Amino acid sequence: MTSQQMQEAIKELQETAVVMTHIQARHAELAKDHSEWLAEHTRAIAEIREFGRATDQRIAELVSAIGEFIRRLDRPRS
Repeated sequence: MTSQQMQEAIKELQETAVVMTHIQARHAELAKDHSEWLAEHTRAIAEIREFGRATDQRIAELVSAIGEFIRRLDRPRS
């Protein structure tokens, strides 16, 4: 291998190292962004489920109250 070829090979390896460093940094940034998104998504799902449970409870109470109201209307008056 000539000196010129050796210098070209070294330059190519240096450029490859720069590119790999950039790719690794970008990957780390994307992984962090995804992790933050996933945490927020998990919190949002938990909030939605809690809201659903609260809504179900309110509906059950309303149905029960309506049932009681109808039973009172149907009772014979003395």
